[in-house]
Amino acid sequence: MPKRATIKISLVKEADEKANEEIEKQIFEYLREYPPKIPWLKNVEEVTVTEV
Repeated sequence: MPKRATIKISLVKEADEKANEEIEKQIFEYLREYPPKIPWLKNVEEVTVTEV
């Protein structure tokens, strides 16, 4: 069975001015192009932005 890790981050205040879908797309595209140096990371599968 595949394993997954969930990473939750807080966004800067300016993110309030953008649509969640736009933020998700930008973060996802950036992470695909420039994957972070996280041990065991194979690829980025999904980015979800929610209101808190």
